[in-house]
Amino acid sequence: LGDVYKRQTLTLMKKNIYYILLILFASIHTVNAKVVIDENVLEPAIISVVYERTKVTDTLNAANDYKQDLLTLKAGKKYSAFYSAAKKTNDSISSRNFDYVMAMMNDYQAFHRVAELENDVIFKNYPEGENTVFLRFNLSSWYYQEPIDKPSWQLVPDSSKVICGYECLKAVCHYRGRQWTAWYSPEIPIHDGPWKLWGLPGLILEAHDEKMHYQYVALKIQSEDAGNVEYFNYSDRFKTERIKALVQNRKALGKSIKNAILSSGAFGVKSQNIKADTGRPAHTNYDFEETDYPHE
Repeated sequence: LGDVYKRQTLTLMKKNIYYILLILFASIHTVNAKVVIDENVLEPAIISVVYERTKVTDTLNAANDYKQDLLTLKAGKKYSAFYSAAKKTNDSISSRNFDYVMAMMNDYQAFHRVAELENDVIFKNYPEGENTVFLRFNLSSWYYQEPIDKPSWQLVPDSSKVICGYECLKAVCHYRGRQWTAWYSPEIPIHDGPWKLWGLPGLILEAHDEKMHYQYVALKIQSEDAGNVEYFNYSDRFKTERIKALVQNRKALGKSIKNAILSSGAFGVKSQNIKADTGRPAHTNYDFEETDYPHE
């Protein structure tokens, strides 16, 4: 009888885990319900750069608790886009192929890979004079537009290093609440870089804040067949503002996604059938690149 009870309990646990994974994946792709396919080539890219971003996800344990992502910069003469190429590919396929979505829902490893991909996208100077930023929190997709804000860089003399075969020079600035150090290459006369960092007399190939909570390092630079700078969107998005988004996103860090789904009753999930999370959610001891918003 004991073995039978153990087997039944294990089966129930597996079903509950699978159910949670299923609704979490569904929440990523279908909570907004409306299928969106919005793709627009803005211009040919002059350069394509793949950066590795290292983000500390627990500042109390920075040496061991961090996340690394590969993020792509496509830069042209007027516009640029900064995003996860893997996430863009996945969302493009998902929006067109329901069988692909169903296959993902039945593959835990595939689900996990997608769930870990970066959601944020930055379109610089689109529309002209503004940045358009995509982000996701509270089980919803959002966007805001902001005037382009150029960091006030100070060039550091007598400093150089080689990155990806290019000689780079050093610059520092205080931007959006953090002190940043950047290494840029005058050999690549493009005034762009990772994230919202730009405005130096050369492409930024490496950057980090003074606490080393965020680090960007160029791994691959492609100037031939660099593709296009594209505007793309595959989610029905709510409009917000930068500071408001930061405040709401910060509050969302202290909430359990699973509990939010259970309490909402989304997808017909009954909270009494699945155990809710207890205790403090993981990864709340960190902040965003921008810290210039009201904090608790």
